Amino acid sequence: MPVQTEIGVLEFAPGPIGGPLAWRAADLQRDQSWIHRLTEEEVQELEAATQASRHIDILALRREDFPLPKLAPKIAALRHDILHRLGFAYMRGLPVHRYDTETQMRIYFGLSLHLGDVVPQNRNGHMLGHVIDIGTAHDDVNKRLTQTNAELAFHSDACDVVGLMCIHTAKEGGSSALVSAIAVHDEMLRVAPDLCHALYEPLTCDRRGEVPAGKHPWMRIPLFMWKDGNFTGYAPLEAYLHSARRFEEAPPMTERQWEAMRLFLELCNSAEFCARIPFEPGDFQYVQNHVVFHARTSFVDWPEVERKRHLMRIWLSLPDGRELHPAIAERWINIERGTVRGGVNIPGRKALNIPLNPLTPAFA
Repeated sequence: MPVQTEIGVLEFAPGPIGGPLAWRAADLQRDQSWIHRLTEEEVQELEAATQASRHIDILALRREDFPLPKLAPKIAALRHDILHRLGFAYMRGLPVHRYDTETQMRIYFGLSLHLGDVVPQNRNGHMLGHVIDIGTAHDDVNKRLTQTNAELAFHSDACDVVGLMCIHTAKEGGSSALVSAIAVHDEMLRVAPDLCHALYEPLTCDRRGEVPAGKHPWMRIPLFMWKDGNFTGYAPLEAYLHSARRFEEAPPMTERQWEAMRLFLELCNSAEFCARIPFEPGDFQYVQNHVVFHARTSFVDWPEVERKRHLMRIWLSLPDGRELHPAIAERWINIERGTVRGGVNIPGRKALNIPLNPLTPAFA
């Protein structure tokens, strides 16, 4: 039955949600048709579009500036995988070693425009960012953990789709993983319905210094949300739940919610639900944050700067994305379907830009 909370009445899914988005790791191992491989002809088309757009600043690129007619069927398949089939899409085979950093970024940005609208991913206004260890302290509560070598527990980002393109892998570790939020929800509902329902109640999460106008430096959002037959998932990093305790005025999470988080992460990391997909240079991964959560293991990097583990990241808004639960507006502000939504939109955010240097701090 519905529960009254400080953010309104919250409903529970009436039972297991199921459907194609509720996949398990073995499903991806059995059928690997979700890995779309670039052909040489398609690579040449990406290179041609890149060369033809050189007179346009990357940030000013529009979809029509980067025509990809030969790739269109594969792009349509990627969008179908993201929205309907799996909640994520994977493409492999870009020879990134051929290109300088600007070319890599131009290809990635131009391709991504065919999937959605790019939104800013941090307070420095980065429209394309770098996931790389620049030595940020793991315990710096005013910065995210992206630019460290720390493990990132299963979580989601504040956009419809987060994209990653692999440039270099780590010397050891740094493996990426995906999990179906719906599959984990349904398993929690089966084995511990009370704990599943505890994650429908608001969790207290640290905003890590990115505070929208009129908001607290912490936020309250459920992990599982249900409204009008639609599921919305939002998984904060566990570290940000712990660091939210520094705000004395923030409502504390209950012991039942902490127990529920422990079960949630245990299931996410189990062999049954966790799909570990080792990145290769030239891989593209696009994840729909509302139904699939992502993680990475800690890693040991190469000593040479030019060999460091390096992923380029982009955040996208989908004009035809899911209807979202009103509770997620606490983080997103605007959640209206058909608009450009999500991203970091806060007072004092720097002008939109694309940092060419991979070691540019994202949270200075």
